[in-house]
Amino acid sequence: MALHRPELQTLPREQLRALQTERLQSLVRRVFERPIPFFRARLSEAGIVPDDIKTLGDLPRIPRTNKDDLRASEAAHPPLGDYRGALLSDCIRLSTSTGTTGRPTIAVFTRHDLEVEYDAAGRSFARQGYRPGEIITHAHPGGLNGGAALLGGAVEAFGALNVPVGPPASVADAERAVRLWQEIRPDRYEMFGPALHTFWEAARSLGVDPVELGMPEPADLPPHRTVSAGLECFAFLGSACEQHNGAHVAEDEAIVEAVDPASGEPVPSGQRGSLVVTTLTKDNAMLRYDLEDLVRLDPSPCPCGETTVRAFWDGRIKDVVPVAGKALLPMDVQMLLAPIEEVARPALEFQMVRASGATALTIRVEAPSPSPALEQRVRTVLAGGLGVPVEVTLLEAGALPRPAYKPLRVVDE
Repeated sequence: MALHRPELQTLPREQLRALQTERLQSLVRRVFERPIPFFRARLSEAGIVPDDIKTLGDLPRIPRTNKDDLRASEAAHPPLGDYRGALLSDCIRLSTSTGTTGRPTIAVFTRHDLEVEYDAAGRSFARQGYRPGEIITHAHPGGLNGGAALLGGAVEAFGALNVPVGPPASVADAERAVRLWQEIRPDRYEMFGPALHTFWEAARSLGVDPVELGMPEPADLPPHRTVSAGLECFAFLGSACEQHNGAHVAEDEAIVEAVDPASGEPVPSGQRGSLVVTTLTKDNAMLRYDLEDLVRLDPSPCPCGETTVRAFWDGRIKDVVPVAGKALLPMDVQMLLAPIEEVARPALEFQMVRASGATALTIRVEAPSPSPALEQRVRTVLAGGLGVPVEVTLLEAGALPRPAYKPLRVVDE
C-alpha cells in the first residue's frame, strides 16, 4: 500500500501523542493570545488558562462545541461569528455546509487550511490505491455548498484530473454525465451511494454497461470507508486502508475522541460514542467540536503499517431509531442486508420508519423481484440480527425516493 506521508502515517504512538500534546498546547495559547473570542470565553468559563493544558489527559476539561453553538455565534456576531482563528482578509475561500442538520453554517479557509485538507486527502487517495495522473470524477454539490470545490481542489493537488459533474438533479443531468464518461473513461468515481446508483440507472437506460465504464456497483462501496468532521472542521479526516477495517485518522492534524453523548465521558475502545474532533494546525481551528455523529475508535495496530487510530463511522445521532428499548441506526440494518444479494444488488435502498413508542421496527426495502419468501427471509435476518420485532415491506425497485447526494434512511411518521 502506498503512503502519501509515510514519516507521519507510521510515527510511533508515543511520538504521535507527544506531537499532539505540543500542538494542543500551542492551539490553546493561540486561543488566548490572538485571541479567538468564542473559544477563549469557553475556556475561561471552565476555569482554564493556557498553562492548565499540560497533557492530552487535560483535553476533556475543555467544553464541547456543537453546530448549534456555531450557528448562535454567527447570529450574535454576523456574518462569520467570533469562533474564527483567521481574519476574513486572510481567507481565500468561503463555502457553506449543506444544511443537512439545520441552517447551513459558513466555512472559510486560509491557504494553509486548504493545504491541510489537501494533504490529508492525498493520504486518503493513496491508501485507497489512487495515483497521480488518473481521472477522478465526483458528484458533490457545488456553488455555496463547498464539497465540489474542496474535493476538486484535493484531486488537483494530488495530481489527478478533476472531473466534477455535480449531483444528478434530473435524468438529463445523469445522462449528460454518463455520455461524458463514455468519452473520457474515468479511473475513479468518488461519490456517495445514492448518486452512484442514479448514474448507474441512467447508464443502463442509455444502453450503456456501467461496469464497462469502470463504475463500481453501489453495493460494493465498503462501509466505514471514510470518516469526516464536516466542511467547517476537517473534511478529509480519514479513510480506510486495504484492510477495510476502519478509517485511519490524520492524528498529527487532529485529535479524535468518542464520548458518551450525555455525560461527555470517554467511551471504551470499540464502543459507540459521539465523535469529538480538535483540529490542531488549521488557522480556523476547532476545539473539541462535537459532530453529534456516532463512531467507534480502534487504536490497535493495523497490518498495513499505519500507526494512527481507526474510526468506524456508524451514523448520525439524529438518525437513531428507538425500538423496543434499543437504539438502532441505518448502519445496523445495512450490515445485515448487504449479504442478501436479492435486495443489495445493484444498490441497497431501504427506509426505516421512526415512530414514538415503537415496539417493532418498520422498514421498507427495495427488491428487483419482491416475493413473500424473500420478504420473510429479510424479516428473519433483521429480527435475528437486531434483536427486535421487525415489520418488513418489500417494494419494487425505484419505489423509494432517490436523493441526489446523501442517503435518506430515516423518516418520521
